Amino acid sequence: MLIDVFGDNMFTQFIVRKAAHFSEFAGLSFLFNIAFFQTCKRKMPLVSIALTSLYAATDEFHQLFVPGRSCQFSDWVIDTCGAAVGTLIFFAVIWVTVKICEKKKKLGNKFVDSENN
Repeated sequence: MLIDVFGDNMFTQFIVRKAAHFSEFAGLSFLFNIAFFQTCKRKMPLVSIALTSLYAATDEFHQLFVPGRSCQFSDWVIDTCGAAVGTLIFFAVIWVTVKICEKKKKLGNKFVDSENN
């Protein structure tokens, strides 16, 4: 869509690539958070961000050996910011889920109370 609006140029290629990296690492961090929450029964946001950031650093290092690619500190920063956003999304999903469960429980109790009266 950006290419349709702004044309195929360096600006649109830059935005699309950086947004893709940001999104990918947000998703990875989100999945790390789910994995820790399910297996350890704990929220471990800093560990999730750190592991995602470490993976981003190794990805950038790997690019040193790929023709046509480069290792850039700014890409690692963008990836790590994506990891932080992925963790925030995880907490938002947890918060919404808890609120929905509380509301269902409250509505369920009202239904049970009305049947008993």
